Amino acid sequence: MPPRADPNAEIVLYLRVKGGIIPAPNALGPKIGPYGLPPKVVGEKIHEATQGYKGIRVKVRIVSKNRQPTVSVVPTASSLLVKALGEGPRTIPKGQPLLHTGTVKFDTVLDIAKELRANSFALKYAGTVLEVLGSARSVGCKVEYKGTVYSPAEITEMVKAGDIEIPEYNVPYQLAEEQETE
Repeated sequence: MPPRADPNAEIVLYLRVKGGIIPAPNALGPKIGPYGLPPKVVGEKIHEATQGYKGIRVKVRIVSKNRQPTVSVVPTASSLLVKALGEGPRTIPKGQPLLHTGTVKFDTVLDIAKELRANSFALKYAGTVLEVLGSARSVGCKVEYKGTVYSPAEITEMVKAGDIEIPEYNVPYQLAEEQETE
């Protein structure tokens, strides 16, 4: 049998859960049980932290120090795009693919790219915008730019061709430091 986890050590776990609901303790147990964390308490903290993402699958970060868990939401491009679409929880039966039909403004795409910039491997801000546009394509939504609705692939080509000017955005030093320590 493997040794028990040190309760004084700081443990960091990442889980992907559906936002706004309490995950079943029997599903959380095998993932967090080996670290000595109570599944019911962690489930309630996940429920509190993900209230803004009802019905959307989000990534959560669980940090445990002295067996006291703290939960925070780690934003991903797809979860932020679905949240920006403003669609409600899933209404079709589970197992069938859910196509997100909607339109996101290009300014919203820029805001999402700013939020994700600290974790992006792109050299320039325009590369991060292209990453978000790729996620928009996989989600299935359209992008509105100057009153006209385009597919994300068309906007991507326009950015690469230089038809759309992407302003430079450097991550503030404090924000980048916070992202590294998390």
